Amino acid sequence: MQPSFPRTRALAAAAALLALPASLSACGGDGASSDATAATPPPRAAHYLAPADLRRELANGFAAGLDRLAVMSQPADDAADLGQDVPTGTVGEVRCADAAPKPATTAEAWRWACSVGWQTVAGAPRTTRYDVRLFPTGCFAAGATPRYPAHIDTTIKTRSEHPLNAIVSLRRGC
Repeated sequence: MQPSFPRTRALAAAAALLALPASLSACGGDGASSDATAATPPPRAAHYLAPADLRRELANGFAAGLDRLAVMSQPADDAADLGQDVPTGTVGEVRCADAAPKPATTAEAWRWACSVGWQTVAGAPRTTRYDVRLFPTGCFAAGATPRYPAHIDTTIKTRSEHPLNAIVSLRRGC
């Protein structure tokens, strides 16, 4: 006698359910693993910013710092209206060069030196130098050398960190 179709379907489903726990444990479904490195993802290749990208991103960050400096420096009477346009300096040429050889490992920062030429609101030329660290994630951090002194912020009536002292990547993920 041949089994009926519903009975065959039930047997196939039962066989699949019995095989399921074995297939889950083969994938590490119980959370136990004798090899700790199996769960560690492979290291990503270093992705340091290209020199042109570094110059562009440093210029953009510097311009944002000039905007913050203009807001911090406005007369106290005008500080209540923070939405108004304020005069800022202008960014000129940005130059960068590596200050150390490219790291041999993907876990190290690559040291660079950059300078930003700019003009004050009054048109006076200035240059700010930065020690820059490029990270293997495609991000950077730059610190002014020498550092600017604390700046009196009229919006909060106290001394604050000078906005041109530190510039960091503004991209997502940094």
